[in-house]
Amino acid sequence: MLGLRTGFLNISCTAITLLAGFLALAATGPAFAAKTDIVVLKNGDRITGEVKRLDRGRLRYSTDDMGTIYIEWDKIAKVVSKEFHRLQLGDGTVLYGTLSDGGGEGMLAVEGDRGTEAVPMLSYVSITPVEQGWTERIDLTLGAGYGYTKASDVTTFNAYADSEFQGERIVVDTRFRSDYTNDGDEGTSRTKLNSEYRRLTGNRNYRFILGVAEQNDELDLDLRLGLGAGLGRYFVQNNRRRFLAAAGLGVTYSENGDDTTDTDLEGILTARYDDFLYDTPKLDLTMRLGLFPSITDAGRVRGSYDITLSKEFIEDFFFDLGVNGTYDTDPASDEASKADYAVTTGVSYEF
Repeated sequence: MLGLRTGFLNISCTAITLLAGFLALAATGPAFAAKTDIVVLKNGDRITGEVKRLDRGRLRYSTDDMGTIYIEWDKIAKVVSKEFHRLQLGDGTVLYGTLSDGGGEGMLAVEGDRGTEAVPMLSYVSITPVEQGWTERIDLTLGAGYGYTKASDVTTFNAYADSEFQGERIVVDTRFRSDYTNDGDEGTSRTKLNSEYRRLTGNRNYRFILGVAEQNDELDLDLRLGLGAGLGRYFVQNNRRRFLAAAGLGVTYSENGDDTTDTDLEGILTARYDDFLYDTPKLDLTMRLGLFPSITDAGRVRGSYDITLSKEFIEDFFFDLGVNGTYDTDPASDEASKADYAVTTGVSYEF
């Protein structure tokens, strides 16, 4: 099974490298769209450019002279654009139309088929141009960490990647992580790749499809593949924090270290909390939790958690501190651990 694990890791790393290269090439390509949008800051500065996206409290804004810049939403007084946009409020309301300052100070007016609707600026949590290219809707973060302790002769290495695509009504959240530890005598590894597709249905609700592939030596797991679906909701969604939770059903197929295989029907319970502060230095806290109670194997429960604190030390470079782990009440063999966890540090770059 070592070849299978190595192949899975190589394929995952190659895919991430190709994705990063493609995005970098796309980002440096020429922009043919005329930049006629206007942003006026609260200090009076006026910037002409093109609205790319509002998300997580920052407006991504493309300019001819300064390239793409990120402006904190609460620092903006006015936004004017003749292009058609999809806008979402914190209560889940979705509006479509062009943007104007017709609502007065502290307001952003949307002019669409239903007329003009003026809403306080800080009520908006998402703005997306309807005809925007898909590469401009992706956020990608790549990171890695390395450690060595001479006294114990322990070497650790981790690599990770997070990407999020936001469309008009869909979100695709993909995460990859690989950890390797060697104590001088033996090396152990774990690798996990999961992707979640969320289809927004209005009023902060969504449907999801979740796919997972993972390997873990500590749990005597050579390979696990999972696929599930269900319903979820954004319970909190504003420019400083976000909390969403979901429930559903899934099927997993596992290949164990003792050459046995398992197929299970499981429940899916997931939650995610984000807290972000974009006043310099940027600080981002993300917590993810998953519980998977087995239906075909009564009493068995799997779990996973991932907590990451990221602090910017150079523009777009972050120092990451993470705690992540997994738990299984009934692992593949009696010799396997029921729990596996890691405390990691690393440096990441945000594209």
